[in-house]
Amino acid sequence: MARRLFVLALGIGLASPLAAQQITKKFDYAPVNGVQDLKIELDKVVMNQITFKPGKELGGPVRKSDASAEVRVDNDGSKDQIVGIAVVVMDGDGNIVAAGSGGTRWGHLGAGERDTSRIAFPFVFRNMDKAKSFLVTLELAENKPEAKAPAK
Repeated sequence: MARRLFVLALGIGLASPLAAQQITKKFDYAPVNGVQDLKIELDKVVMNQITFKPGKELGGPVRKSDASAEVRVDNDGSKDQIVGIAVVVMDGDGNIVAAGSGGTRWGHLGAGERDTSRIAFPFVFRNMDKAKSFLVTLELAENKPEAKAPAK
């Protein structure tokens, strides 16, 4: 029995570093000229600013929008990170008026690098003028180099 518990504890201990880390924060919606400062930090990866772009409806066979938010992300740590970001904008009653997710342009952010992430709101955007608050989720996973297969 003790051996089984040891194996279980070892498995949990080895698996936990592989799991993604995540933090979510809620902010009042108060951008000035579309720009709002914020502070979210997880494992020395920091989001300092979000820029909301309400956008407009685009024509074509599929009615969608170019509405988006752009988030600045700084990796002040010593590890490369895979970065995921989600933004949900809500009205005063808690109804979602815009939602989207994305990541950094290259899918990862190297140690000491800064990048932006564009979060598109392609279909839920028509009530952005009613926005009162928003949630931002930052998700990280360590970007480990892939093991190369041995040459044949």
